[in-house]
Amino acid sequence: MKTKFCYLTLAAALFAGAAWAQAPASASQEDQIKAYVNMLRKDVRGEWQSIVDDAMGLEAGDKAKFWGVYEGYQKEMKALWDRRLANIKLYSQNFDKMTDPVADPIAAEAMSNEQDNVAIRNKYYGQMKAALGSRAAARFWQVETMLGQLIGLQLGSEIPLMH
Repeated sequence: MKTKFCYLTLAAALFAGAAWAQAPASASQEDQIKAYVNMLRKDVRGEWQSIVDDAMGLEAGDKAKFWGVYEGYQKEMKALWDRRLANIKLYSQNFDKMTDPVADPIAAEAMSNEQDNVAIRNKYYGQMKAALGSRAAARFWQVETMLGQLIGLQLGSEIPLMH
């Protein structure tokens, strides 16, 4: 399992870095964000499932149960990421002319997004627990937390702090 964990960490970090690196250095911040988003949606989704599948290490019968629940989870998380990316786009569009009235709703949306992220993961933790037991549900939580943090760290390191 430790090998799978290391593989998962390395792969997530590499995919996040490769996504950002595809935008040319001369590209605007908004263009870089678009390139990052396109890479995540295009290539990482398929790889993400392989990484999750490997990290979960489930038997064939349990895999069917897992992916049945995980499909709903992915749908809700995609909508949440769409909200997050729209907020990043708003931030980017206002970066050079940021004011308190613009910054406040951006910050509020970011905090709301984090709360909703935890709520969705809690919801699906319960569903995973019912379908597969507590250990598999806890592993699901660990894997998703780690992947989300790695992607968030990469994205956060590329977005400049507010003036």
